[in-house]
Amino acid sequence: MFFQMGSIISKMNPIRITDRISYIPATEPPLSADVGIVEGDSAVYFFDVGSNEEVAEFIKNYDTGLGLDGERKKKIAVISHFHTDHTANLTRIEFDKIYLGKTTLKYFSIIRGSQSLHEAHETETPKLAAESGIPFEERCEVVTDTIEIEDGIKITIGEIPSSHSKGSVYMLAGRHAFLGDATFYGYKREKKFYNAQLLQQELAVLKELDADFFMLSHRKHFAKQKRSVMSLLEQIYKSRKQNESEIEIF
Repeated sequence: MFFQMGSIISKMNPIRITDRISYIPATEPPLSADVGIVEGDSAVYFFDVGSNEEVAEFIKNYDTGLGLDGERKKKIAVISHFHTDHTANLTRIEFDKIYLGKTTLKYFSIIRGSQSLHEAHETETPKLAAESGIPFEERCEVVTDTIEIEDGIKITIGEIPSSHSKGSVYMLAGRHAFLGDATFYGYKREKKFYNAQLLQQELAVLKELDADFFMLSHRKHFAKQKRSVMSLLEQIYKSRKQNESEIEIF
């Protein structure tokens, strides 16, 4: 159950978690990650943007409302990692600002072509949405140190080690930590595994997150109790064999 996919949704009906936090469930097909939505006083924060075109239309048409200053709230994206099920809609949506990891930005730095991100695995030339004329990279902020934002709700954005994807990023909003696929295993020649050192480092980061719930993409239940996720990952780490750098998952 820990890695079970969410069900397919035919309409974009966000599921509300708190008065400020909601999410759009993952879909398959096409494989499209859960999208977290956090309502701040000056901006709406979208954690991951998915690949489903219906999700893109929903985000594009999302009424952010007015901030405390009377100006329309900004749309800000926080991207967990570069995999297309989390990022493909960046070709369809222009955000005011995008927080992402160095590896993810490197993946998107080749923006000269016209292919979609779905094709980018082969062509590596994705074209990213920039209707305002502001280049994609100028709207990005690479997450290297922990970023803290007070916006009616406390938001913390930081790096998290992951066997699944290098350069992963988390977002802590209130008591809910959005992790994307960071707790997933990695793949190598059809083998499922955790890198023991990275898992140890990841556990250290997760332990320090002041959260009650971990939001894990592609699961049947998006919100998981922190203690249950930590317990499972700790069990996996304890199962490592001496002098072996990888922990194989069967």
